[in-house]
Amino acid sequence: MNAPFSHNGGARLLTDAQALSLIQDQSFKINQTVYETRFPDWDFGRLVYVDTSGPAWSPGILTYTSDLSGRANWQSAYAKDIPLADVSQDMQTKTFQLAAIGYQYNIEEVNTAYQVGSSLPDRRARAARLAYTKFMYDITLFGSAEKGLGGITNYAGVTTSIVPADGTGNATYWVNSAGVGLKTPAQIVRDINIALQGIALASFETEMADTILLPVEALNYIAATPYSATTMETILSFVQRTNIYTLTTGRPLTIRSVRELGAAGVGAAAGTGRMVAYKNDQDYVKLHLPMPHQFLPVYQDGPLNWTIPGIFRTGGVEVLTTVAFRYLDGISQPPAAGS
Repeated sequence: MNAPFSHNGGARLLTDAQALSLIQDQSFKINQTVYETRFPDWDFGRLVYVDTSGPAWSPGILTYTSDLSGRANWQSAYAKDIPLADVSQDMQTKTFQLAAIGYQYNIEEVNTAYQVGSSLPDRRARAARLAYTKFMYDITLFGSAEKGLGGITNYAGVTTSIVPADGTGNATYWVNSAGVGLKTPAQIVRDINIALQGIALASFETEMADTILLPVEALNYIAATPYSATTMETILSFVQRTNIYTLTTGRPLTIRSVRELGAAGVGAAAGTGRMVAYKNDQDYVKLHLPMPHQFLPVYQDGPLNWTIPGIFRTGGVEVLTTVAFRYLDGISQPPAAGS
C-alpha cells in the first residue's frame, strides 16, 4: 500500500483506494468470524426445517400436494358400479422476497486503525448478523403481515381452541401472573394430550405431533412443580414419560419454551399464553431460505463512508398440511408488569 498523503503538512490520510483496500482485506476476516458466531436464543433452525436448496435468485416455489381416496368393498359379480380409488392434487405457491442488513465504516475509524496498526472493529458486522438472525426468528414464529406470510404460531387454517376452563375459579390457566398454579398436574397433562390427540384424530391417526412449544411461564411452572406430594418427579418429566406420542412411537416429545407465546392467544383468550403442537418434519412444514445472509463486496458510498451490504432471500414458513398443527390458547397468564 502506498504511503498516506497530507495537505500542507496536515494530518496524513489514506487515499480512497488505500482505505478501500484496507477495508476489503479486514472485512473478509471479520465476516468469516461473524459467520461462525451463533445466537442460540434466536436459533430458528431448532423450530423448523430450513430449506436452503432452492436457487438463490429463484422467484419462488410451487409445491404440489396430493391425497388418496377410495375404499374397497364387497362386490357382486353382476354389479356395474365398481368402487374407484382417486387422487386429488393441490398446489401452493411461495414467492421469495429480498431483505437486507449490512454495516459501514467511516473515515475516522479507517485511518485510526491504520495509524495504530490495529484491526477494524467488528461490532457492526456482529450487529448485522444478529439483526438477520432475529429477523428470521420472527419470520419463523409470526411471519410478516406486510408480505402476507404466516409463522408456525399463527398460520392461517390451523385449528385453534381454548383449553378447558376447569381450573381454580374456572380458570383455563396452568399458572397465573403471580406464578400460582391454577390447574392440577392431571389437568395439565390432559391439556397437552388434547393437542396431541387432536392432530392424531384429525389425520385418522396417520400423523402425530412431535413438538410442543409453550410460553416460558408455563414451561417453567411444569418444570419446577412436582406431579404429586409423594414423588419428586415434576409435571414436565411425567409428561415426557407418559405423553401419547412417546407411548405410541417410543420417541421423545420435544418441548421448548418460546417467550413470545406468552401473549399470543386470540379471540376470547386474547393476550393469554398459547401452546403450539406440530410435527416438525420437512414433509409437513419448512422455512424457505434459498439465500442465507451474505455480505457483498465493500464500496464507498460517500466522501467519508464505506459500506458492506448484506442481503438474503426468504419465502417464510410453508405448512404443507395444517392438519399437523394445533393451537391451544389460555395456557398461562402473562406475568404482572415489573415481575
